[in-house]
Amino acid sequence: MKNIKAVLFDMDGTLTVPNIDWQDLRARVGVPVGIGIMEHIYTLSPEEAQRADDIVREIEMASVLAAEPNSGLAELFRQFEESPWKLALITNNHRQAMDHVVATFGLRFDLLLSREDALLKPAPDLLLLALERFDITAAEAVFVGDGRYDREASAAAGVHYIHMEHDRSRPSAGDVIYGLAQLPARLKALQR
Repeated sequence: MKNIKAVLFDMDGTLTVPNIDWQDLRARVGVPVGIGIMEHIYTLSPEEAQRADDIVREIEMASVLAAEPNSGLAELFRQFEESPWKLALITNNHRQAMDHVVATFGLRFDLLLSREDALLKPAPDLLLLALERFDITAAEAVFVGDGRYDREASAAAGVHYIHMEHDRSRPSAGDVIYGLAQLPARLKALQR
């Protein structure tokens, strides 16, 4: 990569400290093992889907209301003020929760995409939409995330993926950082 034009970010766990109890959420919605939460909701009757979506939104809002920034978040975005890169936030969360995080932590993005905008990750659709909106190729973007769906969506979109690992003892393949403070150096290294 010689010419990065955009840095795309996941939200929960990447910009903020992960705080959702996914097992509890899955149990409350009744999601079978091996199926994604929203994927399951899409299979329900309209009434059941609405009830399940209400539960998910309630948990997501509680999560963002209690959210803490990952270490180095403010410093990273101060550095980005002087960079030429476009910035996008791409989350499977709903728009209200995303907007709350952006406002709470005073983050500046050129593009905000939530699950209301396209198919959820691991589908590549949200990333592809960001590339289209920025009028750039996959080779000109980097996606920073912390989960399997982020990695899979990035691979499907052909965008270079940087994985933010929270557990230094866990082996992780590919391009890995262990905190937001490491990201600027990693981005510079990719442009050599």
